Parts: sequence; structure tokens; C-alpha cells
Amino acid sequence: MAAALDPRRKLHRDPFNEMFVFLLSATGAAAIVPMILLIVTAFTDKFEWWIFVVAAVVLELLLIFGLGRPQMKANERVGWSLLWGTAAALLGLAFYYLVIDPVFA
Repeated sequence: MAAALDPRRKLHRDPFNEMFVFLLSATGAAAIVPMILLIVTAFTDKFEWWIFVVAAVVLELLLIFGLGRPQMKANERVGWSLLWGTAAALLGLAFYYLVIDPVFA
């Protein structure tokens, strides 16, 4: 796992690496990012929904490009940004209205 997260190592295109990045992205968009924002919301005032969604997208892209795939090619970055930025935005919006809004209302 440490080798997979080390940005100094050459990126290999094998099924394990592709599955690792996919699972990292999906877990980040569905669980890690909303939980981080839930903890931040617990210690601060409640955010507006659009601030929550923007923060979810930014955190997800930092997770992908900073941790999972720092050596991506430019055309791959666009595709992953669109795919997981949209997923993080939709999941963040759903999380906001299902968890944050009722709990911190």
C-alpha cells in the first residue's frame, strides 16, 4: 500500500493500480470527503449548500491528484476531474441535504 501511494514511484498501468485509483476515488467521493466536511461542520457554523459542494469537489480532486495519481497525463486529468468532480458534487449535495441540513438545522 505504501508503494502504491508513493508519488516518486513510476506509475504502472496494471489492473491493480487502476482498481486502486478507482476505489480510492469512489471511497473519497462517497465517504471520506463528506465525513471530513461533517467533522468540520461540527466545529464551525453550518455551511451553505453550495460551499459544501465546492469543498467536496476540491477535496476529492486533491485526494485523487495529490494521493492517487500525481503523475497523470493531461488528457487523463480532464477525464478524472469531470468524472469524480461530478460524482463528488452529487454525493456531497445528497449528503448535505440528508445529513448536514437536518442535524444542524
